[in-house]
Amino acid sequence: MARAKAPRDLPYNEQAEQAVLGSALLSRECLFSVLSSLNEDDFYLGKHQLIYRAIRILFDKQSAVDVLTVTEELMNMKELETIGGVEYLQQCSDSMVALSSIEYYINIVNDQAVLRRLIQSCRDIDNRFLNDEINDVNDFILDSEALLKNATEKRRVSEFKNAETVAEMVRLNIETPKEIKTDGVNGLTTGFDSLNKLTQGFHAGDMIIVAARPSVGKTALAINFAYRAANRTNKPVAIFSLEMPAEQLVTRLVGAESSVSLNKISTGNLTGVDRAKVSNAIHKIGSLPLYIDDSPNGKLMDIIAKSRKLQANNPDLGLIIIDYLGLVSSGSSRSTDSRQEEVRKASLALKSLARELKVPVIVVSQLSRSVEQRGENKRPILSDLRDSGSIEQDADVVMLLYREDYYKDSKATNAGDKKLKNLSSSERFEMVKEQKEKITGESMVGDVSFVEVNVAKNRNGQTGKSYLFFYKSFGRFDEPSEEWLKQMREINENSGD
Repeated sequence: MARAKAPRDLPYNEQAEQAVLGSALLSRECLFSVLSSLNEDDFYLGKHQLIYRAIRILFDKQSAVDVLTVTEELMNMKELETIGGVEYLQQCSDSMVALSSIEYYINIVNDQAVLRRLIQSCRDIDNRFLNDEINDVNDFILDSEALLKNATEKRRVSEFKNAETVAEMVRLNIETPKEIKTDGVNGLTTGFDSLNKLTQGFHAGDMIIVAARPSVGKTALAINFAYRAANRTNKPVAIFSLEMPAEQLVTRLVGAESSVSLNKISTGNLTGVDRAKVSNAIHKIGSLPLYIDDSPNGKLMDIIAKSRKLQANNPDLGLIIIDYLGLVSSGSSRSTDSRQEEVRKASLALKSLARELKVPVIVVSQLSRSVEQRGENKRPILSDLRDSGSIEQDADVVMLLYREDYYKDSKATNAGDKKLKNLSSSERFEMVKEQKEKITGESMVGDVSFVEVNVAKNRNGQTGKSYLFFYKSFGRFDEPSEEWLKQMREINENSGD
């Protein structure tokens, strides 16, 4: 049972203060985050204030900051015994957290400091009301408002960072070996080489939009991203499946991994070979660090809270996927909020979540019906994003999916369309099948579509198009080989396109 608060108690979190200081002692990257976000009086315990002061003195002198140097500085300050000696510094060091989690603990310390200032301001206002003669009520109100404003204005707002500090952070970022270097990618791998070349992977703090019309394959692609990231990096991946139950989502993963038709899996109509493939796929998927939340009609604050909690338990959280934006509710009690306003709030909050947790967040989104109302060329563009203003603005990367066979009755209007329209569905599949057999030595069956992934926005990299095969019957995306793409280019050239 939690201890009841005494009337004069002020809030603080000793463990969070220890974690922040211990991380600053052992990690130079964490040191910069702590010094640029917190001040001495943000710590409640006197011994923590003294440790922070010693760290700050050393940093300002451009000296090394570690347990040994901080011990010496506290001895110079004649405060080493006050803080509990070297043993207590070691205890703080043992509380160190990962760089990816440091902002979370900094925010805890900061929030508790703001609460203390707010409570103390309220007490000061109450004391003045009880003990001082109030000659002018308006002056008393203005003074009280100023006290409260000063107490709360620092909430989650850091001070200016000077260029020297930021430049040093940039240098450290450049010189520090990246955790993931899959084929030269400096972010979390997308799992597809052609997309990696465009995006350099999914980057911490980025919000990535994957958008398409219904049934084109956007959810399937997001699931493929999740599976490939977890499988290739062994980093935890969170999936918020607002539309699909967890069992159905994992069934899709089983189909993609086993290359067994989803219809066969759902009906149980499996051959002995199929059963072996499915069994192996289930075992493999079950061993991956995938975390699925299938709460329907997910509230924005629930998604944020669950993500924070998951990262606290899994500091190396690699990716968050939300399927899909249209089902995220801001939880606002105001019935006057339009759908555009709901989307604006959700988009902004999810981008903030990506930055706070330093984790890429993939958000699945639908395209508006304006795509259908255009003429023959129905390739999506950024303005086709549903309620697009805020999404387009907040997103770091936008991927727009286009499937030629989705619009079966449309006629070719440009080289890109002719390239695919010159081949019937059966001819296109035979080319795919022949190429896959040539490369892998095994037959592949399934209803294949050729999907164009247009990276229409990339805040920190290239834009351009990537091409994937989508095996609809078992929900898997694969990359066409360079040889296959070369064959397609030759067909176009021979046909005069």
